[in-house]
Amino acid sequence: MNDEIGYRIGALIEALGMKKVRFAERINIDQSYVTQLTSGKRNPSDRTISDICREFNVREEWLRNGSGEMFLDFTEDEFAKAAAMLSNDAFVRSLIVEYWKLDDDSKKLFRDFIHRLSDNMRGQE
Repeated sequence: MNDEIGYRIGALIEALGMKKVRFAERINIDQSYVTQLTSGKRNPSDRTISDICREFNVREEWLRNGSGEMFLDFTEDEFAKAAAMLSNDAFVRSLIVEYWKLDDDSKKLFRDFIHRLSDNMRGQE
């Protein structure tokens, strides 16, 4: 089994900020299959790889072997179209577009900030 591709699928789901069930729905597979992929228990078929790359604008070389960037390059208009598929909320779409434009270090800082904010909010309940 290729545990590394499963790890990359998990990293993609995290980068998209998406639940496994929503990820599975978008590429028309069962959520249990996504769990098997991300845990390394199953390898994705060529069709599943193709569907992931097409639906989420992922570089196939990155998904298969980890080389290069995770996502294909987008124009600003393509970012907006992709974000529109993820949410009907204008604020959320703008947030997604701006996040995708960040470099990797800035994305990590932003994710860390959101996690801290979420932890603080849970502590206030």
